[in-house]
Amino acid sequence: MYYRDGQYFELNWGQIYFYFLLSLTLDALGNGLSVATNLGSAPWTAGAANLAHVTGLPIALYLAITTFLVAVANIFLAKKFILKRFIGNIIFGLLFSFMAGYFNTIFVNMGVCTVPLWLRIPFDLFGVAVVGIAISVYQRVNFILHPIDDMTNILRFSYFHGSAPKAQISNFIFAIGISLVCWAISGSIVSVNIGTAFSFFMQGQVIAWSDRLVFPHLVHGNMDMIHKDIPVEN
Repeated sequence: MYYRDGQYFELNWGQIYFYFLLSLTLDALGNGLSVATNLGSAPWTAGAANLAHVTGLPIALYLAITTFLVAVANIFLAKKFILKRFIGNIIFGLLFSFMAGYFNTIFVNMGVCTVPLWLRIPFDLFGVAVVGIAISVYQRVNFILHPIDDMTNILRFSYFHGSAPKAQISNFIFAIGISLVCWAISGSIVSVNIGTAFSFFMQGQVIAWSDRLVFPHLVHGNMDMIHKDIPVEN
């Protein structure tokens, strides 16, 4: 929804597409950059990477499996099944995977992974922060969400009284657990570094800051339905 002059308005379709495509692009760009730095990726991506490392199967397979399983878990967390929401989770996951891979290839070809460490560290942290900003925007638009970020949204408003940091850390605990189990099995761990730690401890805070500072008139609405009694923004 959009808040202006003391009133709430539903977003029109032009605004929905603008904010959604912008945030999806930022999400993929930030993830692509952080992965290219090779200084640790977001916990769920790291979990998939460790599963791939243990089994020898492609990471893309585990990213796809994660997308589906988290989308199913969201049904139980939300205590309701909404077909549109479930399909949206899957579509977003596929779009994001393709775009993140595209941006990662661009950054790798630019030589981001070969620049000095003192420069890669801020690149990595910037990428993770951009992901947090993107999540904030598309959670507020609430058109379709990546299932992992939809889980954060559900946890935030249904279990943690609106606290983005608590919801994000709770979400990431599952992913960190996957990496730890893989470490216990194989004796080694991959894709866990400074970027993973920053994402775990700070991404929820970045989301909360972005809610207030990035497009501040864009606010969270009902997670399940359009508000029929609220006018559409012109």
